[in-house]
Amino acid sequence: MKQDYKEVAERMVEDAFHRECCLSVLVEDIYDERFWEIIIENVKPDLKDKIDFPNPTPKGTRGKDILKKFKSFVKKNFIICIDSDCEYLYDDKIWYIADYIYHTIVYSKENFQCNHLSLNEICKDLTAKSYDFEGLFENISRKVSPLFYIWLLFKTNNLHQFNDLINNETFEEILSFEGIQFDNIGDENILCQSIEDRVNNTLQILKNAMDESWYDSTFEYDIPEIKKRLTEQYLIREEEILSFCYGHGVLEQFVKPFMVKLIEKLKTLKTEEIRQTLSEASNEDINNTIRRIENIAQQDIKTKLNDSFKYLVYGAVDTGSRQPSEKMDIRVYFQLYQNPDCYIIINIILPFCRNAVCRYPRSQKL
Repeated sequence: MKQDYKEVAERMVEDAFHRECCLSVLVEDIYDERFWEIIIENVKPDLKDKIDFPNPTPKGTRGKDILKKFKSFVKKNFIICIDSDCEYLYDDKIWYIADYIYHTIVYSKENFQCNHLSLNEICKDLTAKSYDFEGLFENISRKVSPLFYIWLLFKTNNLHQFNDLINNETFEEILSFEGIQFDNIGDENILCQSIEDRVNNTLQILKNAMDESWYDSTFEYDIPEIKKRLTEQYLIREEEILSFCYGHGVLEQFVKPFMVKLIEKLKTLKTEEIRQTLSEASNEDINNTIRRIENIAQQDIKTKLNDSFKYLVYGAVDTGSRQPSEKMDIRVYFQLYQNPDCYIIINIILPFCRNAVCRYPRSQKL
């Protein structure tokens, strides 16, 4: 029996009304609910505890394919929020570029969780020490950018014959922290070299699969054009590419295991600092202080990472030595209950961090 999605949408709005909710939001997975709820409530505080996340099917099945069936029925009190998967970068007619449908600028919410500012806050929470994630991620971005650019080129030109060589699994393998040497803080060059070697190996396999002249001309002419388009049209720079790679892979394969090891290294450094600072204290006082540091560092990193996007939404991040004019400034525009013809509805702009959640017209530059 064919599903009447208009009727289902109307019923979801009615159910939300009976639950005393003002807004129905369709998301891809139950794990996405809290992410979008916090963003919307931060933008529109009067919607706190008044947002309903209904199941679009009786079986609870979600995902983009299901949500797409409701795209014609969205309105001011019935919206869709999804991960972009960066499809808007290569498909101008992607279905989610529409009023009352919101998508991430970065690949997915996982990239938002891996923001360098948030991760630094986690390190300070657990060890009272900072780490230069920004510098590390910029270096990694430069290493993986050739692969990202050619992936985007293939997507743009519908060159599906290379899907088995460059796909989400490829990015997971390249970014996997497993097997990478990182014995001490300062081994970042070794880490980045390992990633670069994997990228080069993948590109060599690709070169063997393509005609050599085609491969060479692609990198001489096509890739610079892709890079230029990303920079000029979307303000996506080479050193930011990691935020636009497969988010689940970035989080699960690299950030989580890296954070576990990094926290141990930072905890050791903090312990050494305490021993030096309290050199004239009794052993009991020194050991008590160290135990407190160890207890704090035992907090669950996975939970901290799941909630790391909150640092950005609430603006609770350390901007370091940046100039006052560059301090964290989250400007939000929420016009859900205003003019329905307005194109910008949710737009979180981080002046020096583009891990924003936004939907915007093709002509607008962030």
